[in-house]
Amino acid sequence: MFKVMIVDDVEVMRRDVKRLKLWGESSGFMIEAEAVDGLDALEQLENNSFDLVITDIRMPRVDGIELLRQISERKLCPVTVLLSDFTEYHFARQGILYGAFDYIGKPVEEASLAELLGRIGRYLGNLREEERQNLELQDYAHDAISLTEDKKQLIHNIKSRNLKAVDQAVDLIGRICHLYHYDHFKAMDALKNTTHELIGALRQTYPWLELFIDLDQLEADFYSGSEVVEELQNSANGILRELIVLLNKLMGSPSSELISKTCEYVLTHVDEETSVKLLSEKLFINKSYLSETFKQKFGTTLLQYINMVKIERAKKLLQEGKLRNYQISEILGFKDPEYFGRLFKKNTGVLPKNYRK
Repeated sequence: MFKVMIVDDVEVMRRDVKRLKLWGESSGFMIEAEAVDGLDALEQLENNSFDLVITDIRMPRVDGIELLRQISERKLCPVTVLLSDFTEYHFARQGILYGAFDYIGKPVEEASLAELLGRIGRYLGNLREEERQNLELQDYAHDAISLTEDKKQLIHNIKSRNLKAVDQAVDLIGRICHLYHYDHFKAMDALKNTTHELIGALRQTYPWLELFIDLDQLEADFYSGSEVVEELQNSANGILRELIVLLNKLMGSPSSELISKTCEYVLTHVDEETSVKLLSEKLFINKSYLSETFKQKFGTTLLQYINMVKIERAKKLLQEGKLRNYQISEILGFKDPEYFGRLFKKNTGVLPKNYRK
């Protein structure tokens, strides 16, 4: 219901307008206040909100034209209408310059006022819809900025191998779907773009990662199951958790620059023959010191780590199904395929041929 104020210094005029039967549900307008002149109206407008002010022109203290001017300048009410008799039409035209929606003659005829209120109602309805859309756009902009910051934090946590990223990703999926609730396809596109950004960040941070996991397939797996929000969240939970666990297995917990460089070299050159001696030469460090430091920081011997990394690489090559077992053994720097088979079983519990199946 739109709220109306009637402004007229003549009580009889105010009473005649109030007596019209159109007020209420039929028109969508209800008289909520009366004012005896422009000053009285301004005082009420400063403390209460109205959708429509219907005002006389000639009044003491503050007349209708000055009232319109102040309402317009101070944005006190969205719609104003002037009451005028035949001798005041030049004032009514002046009122239009101060933003009056229209003017209506005295005495007020119900049919004329009903037609005018119909036009005003449509105008106010459109105005409210514009305001609603503007608020939605403001909320959207705020949420979009917030999502951008959250994506940055998520990428940081994934790159840092922090399992907090799993819960963050699940939350981010829900928020993206909420932000684009009005368009399912836009929501899916936004999710795909976000996932693509995450995969791109992983490629940049860990250029060796695709030697151990198919990132393109990982990205595809995210959407292969469903487009239902809860199922996407469950999918992200499983995929990211598995990914971060693998990264921590390959890189260990951040401990020292020496350990990081050692791991980076082994991971990058996994398809080559690698030894503790070779690593010490490449890193320009004493072999014994490297071995002792690595075991102390990583919790396993350097040789065990090298073999673990090669087995993880072997898993991917076996899953691809393009190479025979002996070829994989040669690629990874194992001269004896049988030794490779035993080492693989020791680490995984199954022989390479069975893992491939």
